Amino acid sequence: MNGVLWNLFVTFSTVSVFAVGGPGALIPEYHRQIVGNLHLMTDQGFVHSVVLSQLAPGPNMLFISFIGWQVAGLAGLLISTFAILGPTGLLAFGVGRIMEGRRDASWVKAVKVCLAPIVVGLTVASAMVTARAADHDIVGFGLTLGSAAFMIAFKRNPLWIIAGGAGIGILAHRMGFMAA
Repeated sequence: MNGVLWNLFVTFSTVSVFAVGGPGALIPEYHRQIVGNLHLMTDQGFVHSVVLSQLAPGPNMLFISFIGWQVAGLAGLLISTFAILGPTGLLAFGVGRIMEGRRDASWVKAVKVCLAPIVVGLTVASAMVTARAADHDIVGFGLTLGSAAFMIAFKRNPLWIIAGGAGIGILAHRMGFMAA
């Protein structure tokens, strides 16, 4: 296995073990590893991978497969996908079996209660990393704030935000407010 594939495997398999709330909650750590430490992608390439994979139907972990594809083609896609699913799948199966047999135990209830704020914090951190990497002008910054306000106020399907943001972005680009 070459160095790039090995780096993808180690990064995604080790970080995925801490994916409380799913892979999307660890976007900041994946960004730090893939862009900052390993220099396998640029900020913009990373954000594009995350955003494009979120537009596709399917599980929210597709961005990891897409990053693997962007970095090392088909081999990168396969290694990254296996790395995110293999170790965490085995861990989830084992922990699930243990907790199922002890579901009424007070420590199991305490773990479940304590994980909720951790997931919320990781999700907010993911949003901040993605926004910071993507917002390079006033239009992008405005779209991010407007999208967050829309979701908080109206609690609608995120596809409305994606469609609206795409339309506003295309219009702003055509009018010369955004760089290519």
